[in-house]
Amino acid sequence: MAIHVCPSTIEAIMRTVDEEGGAALIKNARVKSLEGRDRLRMERLQRVYQLLHRRGLNCYPKRPSCPDEWWSFAVYRPELVTVDLSAIGTDPELSTLMERVLNAFRHPYSHADAPYVGSFVGALRKLNAARPAQPGAEQRRLHVA
Repeated sequence: MAIHVCPSTIEAIMRTVDEEGGAALIKNARVKSLEGRDRLRMERLQRVYQLLHRRGLNCYPKRPSCPDEWWSFAVYRPELVTVDLSAIGTDPELSTLMERVLNAFRHPYSHADAPYVGSFVGALRKLNAARPAQPGAEQRRLHVA
């Protein structure tokens, strides 16, 4: 039996992602509230992930880890993962942020080096805002999928 998720839930999450600059932290409690449920089950949360992916958004962690309402997950546009390496190479803070994002893709969420969801969202936003130090500098792009 397929789990039904209200289209308004997916649209509300997508609006939040757009308002937050392409990456947002979504609390399970919000999904539960949008769905009008007393309790959020893992099957419903998995279906939300699946529907967001169909709409072109990615989630971190890649699979829901816990349906408890105090947990959260990141929803982001995949194009935020494309970064300007020339801007990152000159700034140690941006290099640290890049390492955080790479650790998210490199390790499972339960790994000690995997970043917290909130720090992953913050790193994506700051990396996306990075610009080359000099106008006209060679644009080297790295896309991590």
